[in-house]
Amino acid sequence: MRELTVVGRPNSGKTMFTLNFASYIGIKTVDVTFRTYDDLITCRHFSIEDAKKELCSSTMHKTKSLQSLILKITLGKTTVNFKLTDTCGIGEKIHQEEKIRRGMAQTIGLMRCADFIFHVIDLSYITKEYINNPSTIDREIYNYGLFRNSYAILANKVDIPFAKENLTQLSSIFPKATIIPISALLSEGLKEVKTCVARNV
Repeated sequence: MRELTVVGRPNSGKTMFTLNFASYIGIKTVDVTFRTYDDLITCRHFSIEDAKKELCSSTMHKTKSLQSLILKITLGKTTVNFKLTDTCGIGEKIHQEEKIRRGMAQTIGLMRCADFIFHVIDLSYITKEYINNPSTIDREIYNYGLFRNSYAILANKVDIPFAKENLTQLSSIFPKATIIPISALLSEGLKEVKTCVARNV
C-alpha cells in the first residue's frame, strides 16, 4: 500500500485538508492511527466532523505525531487503498518542547520513505520577508520534493483576500513544482488533488 504524506508549517491547514479530502472522496467515518516518536500506536474511530472538532485547532502544534488514515479511491473498475498521513508541523527553529521536536523529526523521517509528499503552504504567509528569505523550511521541503520527483504543493487558503496575488508570488518562488490551489476549510480544489492522488497510488 502506498503512503502519501502531508507536510508543512504548523497551522498551514494539514489536518483540515486531510480530513476534508477523506470526506470529499466519500469517507464518512475514519479510523485514525496515531503513532508517537517512540512507536506507541493507538487507533480511534471518528466521524469526519468529530475528528475535525478534536484534531483541528488554531493553536500551534495541535498535531504532535503521525496521524494516518487508510482511504480508498476508485480507479476505473478497481478500488485502490492508500494511506494518507498527517504530520507534525515543522519550522526553522528548534522548538523548546521535546515532544514537538520529536514530532518534527518524525515528519522529516517519514518524508524520506513516503511514496508521495503533499506540501501544504498557507497563502497568507507569503510576505515580502518570506519571498526574500532564501532559507525557509518551505524552500527546504521544495528542494527535497523536487529531488524525490514525487511531490506537489497545496497552496492553501485561496479563499482569503490577496490569495490570487500571493499564488502568483508562490509560483515564482517555487517555479518547478506542481501547485494545486485549495481551500482546506471550504474543500475547494480537491478535485485536482484527487486527480493527483489517482496518478500516485
